[in-house]
Amino acid sequence: MNNNFIKYLLIFSTVIIIFPKSCFSKINISKIINKIYVLNIHGKRFFLDEETSINSGDYLSTRDKPAIIILKDNTKICFSSNSSLKVLKNKDKINFEFKKGSILFSINKKSQNNYKLNFFSYTLENIKDIILSKKNNLEIINFEKNLNIFYKADIKKINLTSFTILELSNNGKIARETKMLETYKFTKKFLEDCVIKLPKTKKNEFKNFNLQYGCISQNGKLVCGNKYK
Repeated sequence: MNNNFIKYLLIFSTVIIIFPKSCFSKINISKIINKIYVLNIHGKRFFLDEETSINSGDYLSTRDKPAIIILKDNTKICFSSNSSLKVLKNKDKINFEFKKGSILFSINKKSQNNYKLNFFSYTLENIKDIILSKKNNLEIINFEKNLNIFYKADIKKINLTSFTILELSNNGKIARETKMLETYKFTKKFLEDCVIKLPKTKKNEFKNFNLQYGCISQNGKLVCGNKYK
């Protein structure tokens, strides 16, 4: 019986060595464009590269240039300059804590990971393509699908429809809500690989303006033509 106990103990120890707990807290990287600065939980600072993994607790940031991280599951994270987030991972659950700047999250639909966003007491799950931006106010830009945002422990949800821009207050209220007519001004702060184009159907849907002929004075000349009004 003692021999069996020792046998099982050795097997159990081998499993722990082969599959350490830390392996569940790593995120593998496929590609990086430009510098991503890392501060890990041990206080060590370094640049992220394709040979290293993102570990749970890592603080990722950019300086004067935008950057891109593409994960192994083809999820793309686009940083504008001077942006940062913290990463927490437990098995297939990955939590991004947005800190500052502007970051575009483009989650691969086929990914087996469960991604979640936390930002200033707000929580967002089941994301696809979304931009978080924080300067004076917190702004969230949703591209693909209808989403629900939760504030702290409040059971009431904030509905975020596709192709919508929300400006959120610090107390869980919507300060401003607008529909998106074009995407360039929102994605121009990122690298070219992060540009999201608005579908033509959406352009036509939101651009219900009357086309009128008119003239304006420009550089001392009268310029005429059709314009939307």
